[in-house]
Amino acid sequence: MENASKALIIATSVLISIVIISAFILMMSNLTDYQMKSNKEAADQQTTEFNNQYDTYNRKDIRGSDMISLMSRVVDYNTRKTAEGYTEMGIEVTIDGSTRKKLTYDKTNRLILKDSYTQDTISEIVGQPSSISSEISTGEIGRIQNKYQSKYASQLVAQISNIESIINDGNLNSNTKKEEEFNSKKWLPKEASYYGGIDEIFDDTLIYYEYVQFKRAYFDCKDVEYDRNTGRIINMKFECTGIGV
Repeated sequence: MENASKALIIATSVLISIVIISAFILMMSNLTDYQMKSNKEAADQQTTEFNNQYDTYNRKDIRGSDMISLMSRVVDYNTRKTAEGYTEMGIEVTIDGSTRKKLTYDKTNRLILKDSYTQDTISEIVGQPSSISSEISTGEIGRIQNKYQSKYASQLVAQISNIESIINDGNLNSNTKKEEEFNSKKWLPKEASYYGGIDEIFDDTLIYYEYVQFKRAYFDCKDVEYDRNTGRIINMKFECTGIGV
């Protein structure tokens, strides 16, 4: 009888232990499921927030100035985030030959020479800002902005036809007279000779004109690619469709 009582106690203890262990396993399983669900929800939220930054460009009639900002943003993202394990983003912009000529003053491209550019080659057009807010410091545009200052470079573009008229004016039969006429307009804070002469100024203006036209041009988003694992946007393709006003 005593042995039977002990056996019953042992059996009861084992049963209680099994119940406790089972409850613990169930609790841990539920906790793991909850944690996994929370992690997935957080990852999905991060993906949504990330994609929202770029979905705004998934449309037609995007200005070239916005394309420059987008590419600068992507360069900055690729520099910072790919080190954390995220897939590098890519942006591709195509500009066919006939459209490129429309960006120029005289149908001769001096700045935009290729049919396509990516976030890594856009610097060939706009220089090389190191981040979204940095000033342009390299390339032809950086050179021109450093030489004249941005506001005066833009003013030269606004007067490009008048500068051409001075250069081609037969009554101004010497460079000295042409530069005197140019200087009288006060388009620059210093005389033409300081910048290399009126011909050099005009050449720089032709290049900067193309840059200004690129910023005014329209682009359509043609394709968006998503990462199969994370759902994040990893590639966007755009096509230049024309010049804005």
